[in-house]
Amino acid sequence: ISKSKLHFLVHLPFYIRRHGPAILFSTERYESFNHVFRLTSIYSNRQAPSRDSCNAFATHDIIKHIATGGYWYN
Repeated sequence: ISKSKLHFLVHLPFYIRRHGPAILFSTERYESFNHVFRLTSIYSNRQAPSRDSCNAFATHDIIKHIATGGYWYN
């Protein structure tokens, strides 16, 4: 079962002009990422939410880099 995203209809004319017919357009992967942004701002003091989100993503990237066997040259 697929739930249509009505917000996508706002952007549809632009995408049709830019990319041609709207066949197999999917916004699920991008719109579901909004949930990730909301989760990063849970512990924010709301004074600088962009900075708090960037710090959270940077920390996640560092952990992912180390967990996958990455290292930094000295």
